[in-house]
Amino acid sequence: MPQDAKQYSPAITVLLVTLNYVFTIAAPPILALYAAARVEPRYMYTAIAASMIAWIAYVSIDNCELRTGRPDEAFSKDHWVFSRLRAYMKLKLHRTDTVQAQLKDDQAIFAFFPHGVNSDFRVLMAGPMYDAFPKVHAKGAPRTLAASILFKIPGVRTVTLKTGCVDAGRSTANRCLRQGLSLFLCPGGQDEQLETICGRERVYLKSRKGFVRLAMIHGVPLVPAYCFGSSDLYRTYGAFYSFRRWLVRNLRIALPLYSGDWGFFCYPTPKGFPLQVPQDIVFGDAWTPPHVKEPTRDDVSK
Repeated sequence: MPQDAKQYSPAITVLLVTLNYVFTIAAPPILALYAAARVEPRYMYTAIAASMIAWIAYVSIDNCELRTGRPDEAFSKDHWVFSRLRAYMKLKLHRTDTVQAQLKDDQAIFAFFPHGVNSDFRVLMAGPMYDAFPKVHAKGAPRTLAASILFKIPGVRTVTLKTGCVDAGRSTANRCLRQGLSLFLCPGGQDEQLETICGRERVYLKSRKGFVRLAMIHGVPLVPAYCFGSSDLYRTYGAFYSFRRWLVRNLRIALPLYSGDWGFFCYPTPKGFPLQVPQDIVFGDAWTPPHVKEPTRDDVSK
């Protein structure tokens, strides 16, 4: 299937993406606050307060992530950062023609494993998926279920929406499926994110069956997918594991400890650049569960 054909120097990619972060994300607010503080310190606090109020108001009024989002095909496919990162990580999608033929009514729920530290493959695959699965894109780009916090952060909100994400709430997922849209999701979520260990393949699945329930309710097939290399993009560390596990279980906050190579990557916070590990996303055959409008726990477990 079509993949990004261009090849780029890894070192130049790291440098350009880092400079893009510094000059477009980090520098403007820092310089604005510095200028306000130099003129009159109290202006800085006023500017911060005004910016926060304006942002909260905008997010509350827009609220499109609770409906069907705002995907941008051209952004996902052609943005230069994504093109370079796909080449840097050697991202490839692997599927057979059989999978495409098995999709009922051009709609499906795609379940991706494992989540990895940051699920970097999720953002980068959004563009190539248009060509890999044209049938499920016929009614509109599939929506990816994403954590609510991502839509509250400036910069991250824009990228998240343009790459097809919506809020991971059950009502939003049901709304998208009722409108004939397909879904992408990582069932492991924060638990799988925290449990990521570099060099090991692990999935968090036994207690995560909500996506199966959705497929049963709406009568759509499930397509399993595994991203080989996702767990190895960063070096992971086990310090303070008990406390971080408590945060996930009680507050649904995942704080993985990890490091990468030199450079800044992702928005809005800087982090080490991911290791140059190939990302191979392999799709299994589609499976259509029984259509049950109100499945019980036993129905789902079967």
